This record gives sequence, structure tokens and C-alpha cells, in this order.
Amino acid sequence: MKNFKNAIAVITGGASGLGLALAREAQARGCHLVLADIRQDALDAAMAELSAKGEVIGVRTDVSKSADIEALADAAVARFGKVNLLVNNAGIFASSLAWETSEAEYDWVIGVNQRSVCHGIRTFVPRMIAQGDECHVLTISSGAGITVNPGFCSYSMTKHAVLALNEALWMDLRSQGIPNIGVTVAMPGMTQSGIMSPEKTTPDALQGEVATRMGNPVLKALETMMQAGVAGGLPAEALAKQVFDAIAADKLYTLPAFDDDVNKAVATAIATGRATGENAYPAIVDGFLEALKSDPAV
Repeated sequence: MKNFKNAIAVITGGASGLGLALAREAQARGCHLVLADIRQDALDAAMAELSAKGEVIGVRTDVSKSADIEALADAAVARFGKVNLLVNNAGIFASSLAWETSEAEYDWVIGVNQRSVCHGIRTFVPRMIAQGDECHVLTISSGAGITVNPGFCSYSMTKHAVLALNEALWMDLRSQGIPNIGVTVAMPGMTQSGIMSPEKTTPDALQGEVATRMGNPVLKALETMMQAGVAGGLPAEALAKQVFDAIAADKLYTLPAFDDDVNKAVATAIATGRATGENAYPAIVDGFLEALKSDPAV
């Protein structure tokens, strides 16, 4: 997708953080916007800002529900007649231990991070195929979609899943001879965003469970380190520019703030271990624990 002027972009989780930065970048490149977010207050604030610069509508959406994604698509088509760019951005992170995470918490993270992307592809791609014009699907995965850290059980699981899903989407489109839809997966590292504030979107019934993670010293140290990393990470605006450049170049992968030598080495060790049957994780876990001990923020 090279021409963004007058394209219609639907952005989930588009009212704050990285989603809002992606919305601003899309608008700057000429897109009309459809913002989806579960928080009405954030959606109202984003609408007030962006509507002053172009055409934009906001739709309160629970991305874990297929009916809400269908309603989002209907609202976009009712207003603009089509959708050219789907941005599967909505996501949540809360550290936890694999055996302590409840079924309800797993369902919450899977619903927002993984099922939302399934819903988006099932809902929007058939419309894009029928349109026949230039379209694109962008999904925000994570560097955690190709690596795993202690405490990342639900997050890495879902980010790995959406990476595989979009790789499958790319192959399915190619194998079916559908040339008008591109696919890009972003796998960012530390980026300035609201990802480290899960309490903002945690369902009331899970607030207590999610909060207990801070009672585990390793998880607390992990989140303290990540909060510092996010605060000093790649500005969301810079990530948005890199991601849109990747869309314009029709790149399947882009790794903002995750393409340095250290992250490459870790991701390569994991991938090589998977391919050869060798466990690369002992050194990774030990290095991770050493980093926690030596980080002044912890």
C-alpha cells in the first residue's frame, strides 16, 4: 500500500499510546480515520484532537468480541464506504507465572491480544478482497512474538500467535492469487506507550488478581525494569513512522527498537534452538536475572 491519501484506516486501541501515534501518522499521510477503543474517555479526547485535522469517527469497541468488530466495520463502511487499512493495535500486558494465571486472566489476554486479530482479519479482509483496491493489514505484535522472558507467559503466547496468524494470512493471500492486500507485522522493543499500565483496562473482576503479580519479587523487578525501559524507549511517533514506511515498502516484518545486536542475538539463539532441538533458555534466563540485579531502576 503506497498511496495513503484518502485511504480509510481503522485502528484498534487507537485512542492512546502507540495507537494514537499510529492514528496521527496515518492522518499526516492523508488517511481518514476510524478509531476503536474500549475507553470512552480516551476515545473522546483523541476524537477532539484528530477531528480538528481531518475526517475521523470513534467507535467504542471491545476488540475481544467479534460482534463489536463487526459493528466497527459496519460503522466504517457506513461513514466512508470502504476500509483500506486495518491496524490491529489493541494489546495488553501483565506479567504472571504460567501456573498461577487463572483461566479468566488467560481468557482476557487472549481475547484482547489474539482473538481481536482473528476477528479483525475475518471481518475486514473479505471486504478488502471485494473492494479490489489497494489495502493493507498491519498487526502490532512484539519482540516478545519471537522471544520469551520469565513472567511473559500470556503475553508472549499471544504475540507469537498473532505473528504466525499474519504469516499465514500473507501466504494465503499469495496462494489464492489476491494481489491487492499487503500484510505487515511490527515486532517492537521498548517503546514509549501505555503498555505498562494494565490496570486501566483490566476488567473489575480481575483487578485483584492482576495486582498480585507485584507481590512476586522477580515479577516486580521485571515490571520495574520494563517501566523504565518503556519510559526511555523509542518515541511512539518514531515507531509509527517506521511502521508506515514498512507498509509503503510492502514489508512483512518490521522490528522498531528490536533490531539491535543484543536483541538479534537473543532472537537468533531462540530460533536456532527451536530449529535444532537445543534449549537456548538457560543462558537467557540467567542473563535476564543478572540484568534485573544490576538494573538501577529495580
